This record gives sequence, C-alpha cells and structure tokens, in this order.
Amino acid sequence: MNSSAFRTTDSATVLTGLLGLAERAVALAGFLLVRGAATPAIDPRAGEPTRPGLYRDRDGDIWQKSPEGWRLCLQRGVAVDTMTTWEWNDGHVRDYAPFVPLPGIV
Repeated sequence: MNSSAFRTTDSATVLTGLLGLAERAVALAGFLLVRGAATPAIDPRAGEPTRPGLYRDRDGDIWQKSPEGWRLCLQRGVAVDTMTTWEWNDGHVRDYAPFVPLPGIV
C-alpha cells in the first residue's frame, strides 16, 4: 500500500469522525430545545434567574448560569467559546431574555 492511499483513507476517517460529532451536537441542541419547550418561560421583568443550570434564551441559544456568571454554550446549535463569562446587566445577557430553564440536564 502506498503512502498516498493511506493518507486518503486516514483523511476520510477523520472527516467521518468530525461529521459524526457535528451530527451529535445538532441532535443535542434539538434535544435541549424540545425538552425546554414545555417549561414555562421566565418573565424578563422578573429579573435574572437565581438558580444555576442550563437555560434556553429567546433565540434558542443555550446558556449556563453559574456562580461566576453566564456562559454561552450553543449558538444556533454550534458550540462557542464557553470560557468567557458574562454578567446579567453589564454583559447584556438580560437582552436575550426570557430564559427558559432546561431541567434535568447536567
């Protein structure tokens, strides 16, 4: 077997794996959106949700609330920078309210 045939096969395996991960991310986003759809929305006038956890915003994006602040996890079903934390007021997280809690997701 020559080396160019090996590289083509190896590239195809890597590409197949990446496509599989993308499908799983989209499926997870769909699952989170469907699970959260039955949960009542939080009234944006009520202020910031107090409990840590995962929330879906008005655009369908997924956020994680923690004692450190808010992290955007999925935007339009695509993973984003989850290291950055945002503040409710100063970080303008409140602009994406109402937030719907996603119960049972850890």
